[in-house]
Amino acid sequence: MWWFSALLILLAMACGGAMPPQPNSAALHRDLERLVELADAEGWSIDRVEVEEALPTALESVCRTTNDTRNTLLRWLDVRIEAEGGDVAAVYKARGKDLGAVSELLTLTRVRMLLAGSIAAAPADCPFWLEPKPHFRGRQILDDRWFLSLGGGGKGILSQQAGEADLQFGGAGRLLIGRGFGRHATFLTGLELGGSAAFPKDDLGERGDLTVTADIVAPLIYRHRRVNSYWEVEVGYLARTSEKKFDPAHGFRVGVALGGNASRRRWVFPGAAFGVAYERIAEDDTLHFIKLGFRVALDFAR
Repeated sequence: MWWFSALLILLAMACGGAMPPQPNSAALHRDLERLVELADAEGWSIDRVEVEEALPTALESVCRTTNDTRNTLLRWLDVRIEAEGGDVAAVYKARGKDLGAVSELLTLTRVRMLLAGSIAAAPADCPFWLEPKPHFRGRQILDDRWFLSLGGGGKGILSQQAGEADLQFGGAGRLLIGRGFGRHATFLTGLELGGSAAFPKDDLGERGDLTVTADIVAPLIYRHRRVNSYWEVEVGYLARTSEKKFDPAHGFRVGVALGGNASRRRWVFPGAAFGVAYERIAEDDTLHFIKLGFRVALDFAR
């Protein structure tokens, strides 16, 4: 039921945690939140050390914001922290020393630490060419902007035709153009080129010569972004040809993937994803494929 899937996507786009009402402060908050959660994923240890290590990247954002934006976010964080119970150490003890029970408060507290440290360091450490902007849309996020995505990787392929199953291996590269809408929704499209190699069985079940095939896919992808991770679903047109048969066969693909992105490096958001896809090719005997694989991706944005 397509309308049910569309409803789920719209609900996912609408949901999300509290954000500062001012767009500039909201973008700065999301930048710092990303850095905090990336550090936490690696194992947050001593607050002072973690803040100092994140400071150079945090300043790439903070230096581009005005004092009003910084102070507005600072006040908003104080209100949110108070609403969540105040001092995180005291709330942690009151809730049975369960870190999971104070996860949101802990993140807010760490974001405030990083913001306060960045504000203190900004006068001395902000490069002169990073001037505050009246409209700051974030450096660590892809909200409401276009970007290019270049990726590729290997995959294992389970094929089935005329009741016979076989295992193949291959790889693919893709070039996509995408746009983020708000905090979560992203749509991408583009082109993927893939190849695979196998020793197909003949009618007697014997392995033949090595056969190389090539795939061209035109996908349409919906990606739902979280803070540092995302999930995506895709559908796409598929054309497949081989060295033995240059006349392409046509079909389609549906797939899902889970991925994540590291912090921004200049123009690039490095990332990786694991995906599973089903493909169907219309031939005399219909071909079915289940493909599983990892890919790395580089998202380029201004």
